[in-house]
Amino acid sequence: MPGARHVTRRLFLGGGLKATLVAGLGARLSLGDLLAGGPASGGGRPRVARGYDGELIEESYSIAHRLRDGALEIPPALAPEGPLHDAIVLGGGVSGLMAAWELSRGGLSDVVLYEKESYIGGNARKEHANGTDYTCATWSVARPRDPFLLRLFQDLGVVQGIAADGTPRIDPALIGPGPDSNMLIDGTWYPYALFGGDPSQIISRMPLSAKDKQDEIDFYRDLDAWAKKRGRDGKPAFAMPVEEGSRDPDILALDRITMLEYAQRKGWGPRGLANVDEWSTSDIGGTSAEVSAYAFLAFNSLGQGGEDITLPGGNAWLAERLTERVGRDRIRTGLMAVRVENRGDEVRVVLVDPLTERFSARRARCAVIACPKHITGRMVPELAAAGRDAYLQYRYGALLMGAASVKKTPRLKGAPLAWFNAGPGRLSQGFLVADYNSDRWRRGDPLRPNVLCLWAPLGGKATRADLLTEPWSHWADLMADDLEAMVPGVRSDLTRLDVYVWGHHMVIPAPGFLTGDARRDLTRPLGRITFAHSDRNGMPSFELATRAGYDAAREAVALVRRAAVAS
Repeated sequence: MPGARHVTRRLFLGGGLKATLVAGLGARLSLGDLLAGGPASGGGRPRVARGYDGELIEESYSIAHRLRDGALEIPPALAPEGPLHDAIVLGGGVSGLMAAWELSRGGLSDVVLYEKESYIGGNARKEHANGTDYTCATWSVARPRDPFLLRLFQDLGVVQGIAADGTPRIDPALIGPGPDSNMLIDGTWYPYALFGGDPSQIISRMPLSAKDKQDEIDFYRDLDAWAKKRGRDGKPAFAMPVEEGSRDPDILALDRITMLEYAQRKGWGPRGLANVDEWSTSDIGGTSAEVSAYAFLAFNSLGQGGEDITLPGGNAWLAERLTERVGRDRIRTGLMAVRVENRGDEVRVVLVDPLTERFSARRARCAVIACPKHITGRMVPELAAAGRDAYLQYRYGALLMGAASVKKTPRLKGAPLAWFNAGPGRLSQGFLVADYNSDRWRRGDPLRPNVLCLWAPLGGKATRADLLTEPWSHWADLMADDLEAMVPGVRSDLTRLDVYVWGHHMVIPAPGFLTGDARRDLTRPLGRITFAHSDRNGMPSFELATRAGYDAAREAVALVRRAAVAS
């Protein structure tokens, strides 16, 4: 859209004008500080009686941790069960679903997918409460700007045609009716929907200093400029995957510095730096002192992770459609792969049932592994044997998401309720409204029950070990406090607060990660094994996850076809 088409909803989710952000990026709260109300609280604060229940919902870590530690005893000789499949896919997130579908479209008729959890969709798993669907960790997608995403969205029914000017026509039901985003400053909410307008018009209304306003305006304009920029080789400065972007040395040099260094060179003040840090932890999992400037600018200027296609109930809507394309009869849940090996002209896969710890083996002409690389590396001993052990250096950001069921949809002081409402939580960065862009939202009954989804990337606020040791009550109480601070009085309407935990939610693209050789080396096929997952492309988003599955599937099909010709 003119003047603001590269400023996206996903950006608003990660960034914002938070009145209570720390002035220095080095100030991080320990878990004890968080639970006690922060260092400035003068000690503990009174705990309000908990009038809600819930549970801590996490992935199956036990088997993976034993595999990591060498404590899992895998039987040395297992006779394969079942037929020789054309292909096996490991991992039932959107990358694995995309891979399974593309393998079938590539001519491999016998494809089976294994997922360790009891559900399909990964980060885009579907949940339901209070009469509305919600997704645990992925909420929206970008309008297609490349052939792959355009074709995918046409196949899934998101794009219904192409306008005369070449613009994809998005299904109107998938375009959110707004408001898009709000920001809480000094107890009052301010609309923050920048689509189709000059960011300065919105930002100028905020109760901020002249310096802070100008830094915000400069930040958005900088992203917009990078989205339009081309390198000296004529290619776009950034593309997804990054290999399709410019090779201009000046642009690639951004992958040698952190986003914090970049922001400091721009002269942005303490609030602007804190704002960049908040975006970085939200979108890419690492702080601005950890993430490369190249990664930050590429991800955000391209709108990866979401623009204005806000699906009813989140990206589970897309995951369900991918599942339908794969075929539910091809999907097996509750089985985790712990060993994958090339055996001549086939691949052997050892699976274990996490509940019974029964091991079994399967075989196929090829395998696509759609799991994070830190797990994949331990499943495939041949990687380390070949010296391809860069997975040991992969780092991932942790995430908590709270699903807060409320008896009635809240009203905000100063602005209508929006899709995402960014507030100054000590742990949470804000909350999304689960029934946004649904018929219930359009009818607008303020008394309807709802689910408010609290977004809380840890970003140094607590450790991964805390996720494994602290009980549900710690996280739920902290999130309830954050929600009450954003919407006073909402605690009395809170009936349930489930806390979802991901210890390795987003791969962190540190300087050198995206444009260096290690990631590409780990991505190359190994015998008849190919590798998917969003971390193949170095950053987390639905768009990159599906592209990784697509590319890995096409590599696998080519391997099988070449072997068939050779024989």
